[in-house]
Amino acid sequence: MAEVKKDVPDVMKKLAMIADAVQDIYSGKATIVFELEKKEYKKMISMFREIDRHHKQFKIEISGTEFIYLLNEPEKVEEKVTEDES
Repeated sequence: MAEVKKDVPDVMKKLAMIADAVQDIYSGKATIVFELEKKEYKKMISMFREIDRHHKQFKIEISGTEFIYLLNEPEKVEEKVTEDES
C-alpha cells in the first residue's frame, strides 16, 4: 500500500468517503478502477511518496477498498506491410 504525503488533499478525503459508502453497501471485497488521462494520472500519483512513477498503473487501499489507477494512453497503431505492398 502506498504511503500518503503529510498534506492529505481533499481528493483523499473523498476517496475515503467512497470507500466507507461501498463497505456499507457490500460486505465483500471492493475494487474501484479509474482510467485517467496522463495529466490527471500524474496529479494523482504525485500525492504519494512510495510509488514507482515509471509504471502505468498503481493501487491504493482505503478502509478495505482497493482503488486502482490506470494510465489511459492512446494505442499506438502500427501499419502492417502486406506482401502486395512490398
